[in-house]
Amino acid sequence: MEENMLLQKSFDILLVDDTPEHIDVAVQVLKDNNFRIRVATDGNTALKLIYQQKPDLILLDIYMPQMDGFELCRLIKNTPDLKSIPIIFLTAYSDEESIRKGFELGGQDYVVKPFNASELLARVNTHLMLKCQAESLKEANKELDSFCYTVAHDLKSPLLSLNKLVEFLVEDYINQLDPAGKELLYNIKDKSSEIIHTIDRLLEFSKMCEMQVNFEILNLNEMFIEVCNELKNLEPERDIRINIQPLPKVYGDRVLIRLLISNILSNAFKYTRNKPTAIIDIQSTEENNEYVFSVSDNGVGFDMKYSSRLFGVFQRLHTKEEFEGSGVGLAICQRILKRHNGRAWMTGEIDKGATFYFTLPKAE
Repeated sequence: MEENMLLQKSFDILLVDDTPEHIDVAVQVLKDNNFRIRVATDGNTALKLIYQQKPDLILLDIYMPQMDGFELCRLIKNTPDLKSIPIIFLTAYSDEESIRKGFELGGQDYVVKPFNASELLARVNTHLMLKCQAESLKEANKELDSFCYTVAHDLKSPLLSLNKLVEFLVEDYINQLDPAGKELLYNIKDKSSEIIHTIDRLLEFSKMCEMQVNFEILNLNEMFIEVCNELKNLEPERDIRINIQPLPKVYGDRVLIRLLISNILSNAFKYTRNKPTAIIDIQSTEENNEYVFSVSDNGVGFDMKYSSRLFGVFQRLHTKEEFEGSGVGLAICQRILKRHNGRAWMTGEIDKGATFYFTLPKAE
């Protein structure tokens, strides 16, 4: 099936190299296999060609004058519209340092010059196939999100009507019911409200992929303090101690990152509710090209053997009787972080609290 996928599409490959004999060999090999080839002999020309028409794959020489392959790769991978283009580095040197740096910058593979024709062709075909599979999966996920949104949207209207009818029933007939009837009616009302809330969260989750992301420099210290104060004001009777270490500025969408922070802190507040004193620690560390943030609490925690379920939609490790919630919040957090090229994971121990970790790329 993968071979058919490649045969049915005409792929555009951009070759960026300044050595004529290497260009001739690569062009001949690829043209013989029905690929469309464009050639740039320097980084600036390559950028112009990329913006004119986005290629399906880039073969990129490492060592070139003015702008080397590493710098061009960094520019491509830091541009949202271009970062999905697979890059295969071309190098006359098989030294580990160059290969390591190429992978760190986002390159998918490398080929050593002078080319072995069959090796070059095999690597090109492999990464084009992977690109096609990723695009197909992305399209399938988009269709699934659209389906979930449609189902949730269509369910919400009749449920709102049902909830309103129950309210009328309570107002007009509550005094005519015995205690068992009243309890039943109130249970119906509570359950319908609960389902409506769950649908609202599902709609919110479905919209995460379609929301336009507007990147800007964000002050995370200010955002965490602001959300913490809002949540503390909702529960003024609680003893909540929050320790926020200085946090770095990041590059992200203000609305989405604030929603991320709100979901993380809401969980920390919720699961420390039964503690006489809630303690929440917020800090960050720096690793390679990203920041790692952590939000720790001294709440009920969880058993790590269930950690794989944490980020699934409607997955819960506590009953609704213990703690309210729809089981969508962490899934929303993960989707927000994916939109920002970040990751999320959690650690915890029963009755000893939990820590939510997430990463964000460093601001340029």
